[in-house]
Amino acid sequence: MGAFRSDLREYVQHVRALHGGGETSALAFVAGLRYPLAYGKPIWTGSRTIIEGHERFEFAPGGVMRVGLGSFGLSTKHDSSVVRVHPEGRLRCEGVVSLQRGVRVVVDSGLLQLGHGVNINGFAKILVRERVSIGEHCTISWNTQIMDNDFHPIVVDGVQQPQSAPVVIEDHVWIGAGAIVLKGVTIGEGAIVAAGAVVTRDVPAKAIVAGSPAKGVGTADTWS
Repeated sequence: MGAFRSDLREYVQHVRALHGGGETSALAFVAGLRYPLAYGKPIWTGSRTIIEGHERFEFAPGGVMRVGLGSFGLSTKHDSSVVRVHPEGRLRCEGVVSLQRGVRVVVDSGLLQLGHGVNINGFAKILVRERVSIGEHCTISWNTQIMDNDFHPIVVDGVQQPQSAPVVIEDHVWIGAGAIVLKGVTIGEGAIVAAGAVVTRDVPAKAIVAGSPAKGVGTADTWS
């Protein structure tokens, strides 16, 4: 009960701030109470949100998902967020996770694992068939795409290629606006993926990569 009250206080603060800017409504506030009150899930929404498969959301102790509660820039109150977890999939929050308005998250099967402090910005898309893991304090920028599968079988020289492979994004990674992360890659701790980059192979820790396909262009001492 103590955790619920704390989450509720924060939720009210976020909604008040958004309401002052005309970014949310009383109806959205009431709708945002549905998941914690009716289903016992710490999912708090501050704008139009479609959630399917809430029973397949898992939360570590202290875990919370906040959808559409951040300050907004490119999105409007008419934009919706979508989080779908199909029957063969799972979504697990390891801590406090923020999804901004306009995100599209679909877990067809397998696991989407989100670490504490993850922030996924508006219009980002994450599609999971096997496994996507995003570590602590990662920032996923506007219009990014993260996919662990090709959606179509591909045959090369008579050999069918694997259609899906896990994506692992380690702690404190920044993925820039419009970047694409494809199946089977690991992005090391502290790395930065530049805006518009297409990541097709592993990225070392603290590396800065850019281009299509993404290649190393420097080393990041830190970012914040």
